[in-house]
Amino acid sequence: MQSYRKAAIVYLALFSAMLIWGLSFLAIKDVVKTVPIFTLLFLRFIVAAILLGILGGIQGKLRLPGRELVTLAALSLLSPVGYFLFETFGVSYTQPSHVSVIIATIPTVVFLIAFFRRQERATWSKGLGIVVAYIGIFLIIGSGRHESGASLTGDLLILGAVLCAATRTVLIVDVLKRVTPLQLTFYQFFFSLLLFGPLAVTDGLNWLTQVNTTIVSEILFLGVLCSAGAFFAMHYALVYLSATKVAVSANSIPIITLFAEVLLMGGSLTFFKVLGTLATIAGVMLTQLDKVNLKTVVEEIEEG
Repeated sequence: MQSYRKAAIVYLALFSAMLIWGLSFLAIKDVVKTVPIFTLLFLRFIVAAILLGILGGIQGKLRLPGRELVTLAALSLLSPVGYFLFETFGVSYTQPSHVSVIIATIPTVVFLIAFFRRQERATWSKGLGIVVAYIGIFLIIGSGRHESGASLTGDLLILGAVLCAATRTVLIVDVLKRVTPLQLTFYQFFFSLLLFGPLAVTDGLNWLTQVNTTIVSEILFLGVLCSAGAFFAMHYALVYLSATKVAVSANSIPIITLFAEVLLMGGSLTFFKVLGTLATIAGVMLTQLDKVNLKTVVEEIEEG
């Protein structure tokens, strides 16, 4: 019974991370209208680093050998540095729903990298699931091609974020055998501050006169939940699940963002968007259920 409860916790952590990130694009889109991008990244990551630093300090679990610190510093160049630079600039140029759809291509790149590194093996159900999911994604993109606010520049920037995230997702599987999710999450944000701090200085302070309680709450949401909470939850799931199983869940992000746009921003929900959403859900389920049932999940977790 304890193992089944652990399985539920693992998947709940993974779903929570995707839900938070699905909503994050709307917050970013709103905040960058007021706060410069380098400053926003510095603020959200210093909030996350402080919270995780306090947690790790209390538990006494942040100390690592110098070799591991060098490894984490190098990985931080992929994410959060590379990923969030591409993502945040991309969000400022295009629609949140476009961003979330393109981010959902991460599983394809993760699978290809992991496959060539012999970390994953190809199966018909996994391949079919990814194809079905991306048919849905392209339907969503196509349904919004005539809507204002989308741009090719923004979409291409998000592709850069996809490449950074996919590469890092595969590489940290080996790293998580030596460091804990808390250590990985804390140090990736700590090292990113060494770059985003000086860049934030170049933004100046003129934006402070436009800050209100909504902007402050959105920055806290991005720092506390998106940067710290969601990353910690994803890293926790990676301890027990394969890289592809974790990354393919990113397909749920465009679904969350789409409905959030409709409910919170008054966006339209067309037939093709609904069809694309259903196809994406079907693809995600098919890929996640590739030879996985409750018993298999429990066995993975017990071995982990």
